[in-house]
Amino acid sequence: MGFLEALFRTIAALVGLPLTLGGFGGFWYGIYMVFGDKNVSGGILVVVGSAVSLLLGTILGNYAAGE
Repeated sequence: MGFLEALFRTIAALVGLPLTLGGFGGFWYGIYMVFGDKNVSGGILVVVGSAVSLLLGTILGNYAAGE
């Protein structure tokens, strides 16, 4: 594994982990917004954004792990 590939995998891990964790927490916060605060439109936007964040974080995590 070359230096640049190791550097890119490290950067992918450092970016992917917060995206995954933020997406997970944001998803449940969006669900709370829909059912608890009764802010349906804002909650749906948060849930969709969190799903996209989880997707990107998972893709970057798979790249960082070498899969």
